[in-house]
Amino acid sequence: MSALTKFLLSSAVALSCGLSLATTAHASYNSLFAREAYYAKHEKLDATRSFERPVGQHQSVYATQTKKGTLRNVSLLFYSTKQTTHFTHYAKSWVNVRTMTNGHVYAYTQRTVYGNYLVHYHELKPGQHVTLTAGKHRVTISYAKTHQLNFKTPQLAVRAHLKTGQITFNGHPITSRVNRSFKGAVPTKGKRTTRLIKDAKRYRGVPYRYAGRDAFGGLDCASFVNQVYLDVEHRDIGGMTGVQQKLGKHVAVSKAKPGDLLFWQISGQKYTYHVAMAVGHGRLIEEAGQSVHTAKIANRRPQFAIHMH
Repeated sequence: MSALTKFLLSSAVALSCGLSLATTAHASYNSLFAREAYYAKHEKLDATRSFERPVGQHQSVYATQTKKGTLRNVSLLFYSTKQTTHFTHYAKSWVNVRTMTNGHVYAYTQRTVYGNYLVHYHELKPGQHVTLTAGKHRVTISYAKTHQLNFKTPQLAVRAHLKTGQITFNGHPITSRVNRSFKGAVPTKGKRTTRLIKDAKRYRGVPYRYAGRDAFGGLDCASFVNQVYLDVEHRDIGGMTGVQQKLGKHVAVSKAKPGDLLFWQISGQKYTYHVAMAVGHGRLIEEAGQSVHTAKIANRRPQFAIHMH
């Protein structure tokens, strides 16, 4: 049983509303999950790198970028403490925008709607805008026909030009010279699997945040393994398990090699609900529970694996 299913069933019991609440909750959950699957299928997955860049004392921008410099994922993060040139604290709230293959974008915040799971997504065509609440911040996101994303609050204005990759804060360009790394650099020496595992372990302790897309604000299971592959192989494998489960042939868990992906799936369901990475010696690394950690594969019981090389 998934954590989401447990949450819905426990809610029905706790509120003594019986089948009607459970049925309504499941219908609403299924609608949101279907919407999430739609966006996962239609977002662009050609990024080759990512960066994080402070744009104010209490804000930063995280983005993924293609080889040509086009931005694919843009997050505006808000911190409760003053930021420095080195990462010290995780962001408290954020707004994330993803680009789609149809020329649209979709936006959402860290606010979940089913316990710690599922978020509301807002699709924007060029020329449209939406105002969302990220923590205590009201943020208006506008998607200009000139391929520019604008994030505005009463105190700031951040612009990200999707085609050129240029970031501005209150009208001033913010260049790559202020980019920050997360807990050290991406490993570049050693064989492929060694680098994948070293990079994955660099994220130990990053808090779990459903639909989180960067380590500075928190990750979920799928965005965690995606970040590792983006770091090491310059490959965007998608930020949702429904996309990742189609990356290769399903094999037995016992055949998983270091760097391969492990998946969990409810019997009879089409999509998976959790993913982790095999690290060898019968262990895995995953973003689950409180934060990224390692565990014994035998204790976690994934249903199948996918070879990633």
